[in-house]
Amino acid sequence: MTVSVLVVDDSSFFRSRIIKLLQQFSSLKVVGEASNGKEAVEQTLRLQPDVITMDYEMPVMDGISALIEIRRQKVVPVIMLSSLTFEGARLTLKALDAGAADFLVKSRLDIKGHQYPLLVEKILALGKAREAHEPPSVQRSASSVPAAARSVQPSSVRLVVVAASTGGPLAVREVLSLVPATLPCPLVIVQHMPERFTQAFAERLSEHCPMSFSEARDMEVLQPGRAYVAPGGKQLLLQQQGSHLQSRVVSEQDGRLYRPSVDVTLGSAAKVVGSATLALVLTGMGDDGTRGGKLLHAAGGRIWVQEASSCVVNGMPQSIRNAGLADEVLALGEMGRRLAQLAR
Repeated sequence: MTVSVLVVDDSSFFRSRIIKLLQQFSSLKVVGEASNGKEAVEQTLRLQPDVITMDYEMPVMDGISALIEIRRQKVVPVIMLSSLTFEGARLTLKALDAGAADFLVKSRLDIKGHQYPLLVEKILALGKAREAHEPPSVQRSASSVPAAARSVQPSSVRLVVVAASTGGPLAVREVLSLVPATLPCPLVIVQHMPERFTQAFAERLSEHCPMSFSEARDMEVLQPGRAYVAPGGKQLLLQQQGSHLQSRVVSEQDGRLYRPSVDVTLGSAAKVVGSATLALVLTGMGDDGTRGGKLLHAAGGRIWVQEASSCVVNGMPQSIRNAGLADEVLALGEMGRRLAQLAR
């Protein structure tokens, strides 16, 4: 299939840069461009694009207002282009709350950098997700999992890891809004985000969920009933410190695409916590988490994945299922309720 794209930015230079990039791919077709939010709304209704790239600060109508209006009239995946500042991160999270599917840092959209291929990958994933319909044999319900696999005893869980990428911020919030602060173990969140964004994400979650959230710090003892967001641009590992778990935050320069990476954190959890780890893999493109999931599965840990129909992009959960690593396939609300049971 060919994915049609509407490019929205008040900078003609930046619009032409993105359009020139996208025109290099036969699987993408730029069907229009707009210089402000009002034009974006009008062009969306007229051109019916599969995906929109949207700037924030524009005249006449800003990007978030345009996003809200577009989603009021038509559901189209929107990728917001953000500034790499703390305020830019807060605006990004506001846009994700309003229904944006994903975002990229605008200042990093450099021809020589890795963000341009990532932009193309995100556009293709979101465009194809609109057309994708998994066969019934793949969309297993939770009831198809053996009862023994579904049973998780509170005393057997020492760590919960929640992993997500595209569409993750809202999915994570939906799950954890149901989980009380009496969870008897620490909870770690690995969400694909750059630096500065993860701190804002932790603050946003604290506003909407019962637990306390913070960005994980190096050599920090992880406390029961608290949630720790893996810092953007770094990797989050775990180590045993006496009877407690401790976080290790490291700067990894191995060329790995994702920092933080789900594979890295799950692999560390498999080694340090083993069978006492419960991992939740939510919406996201690609297969980050599958290699770490294999290590966790071999160590006896359990993995729940988000069911396909509610995923913005079903890449990460589907990869876990296809590898035979999913103990359960659950709706977000059911995940939250099951985690809440651990707290009781």
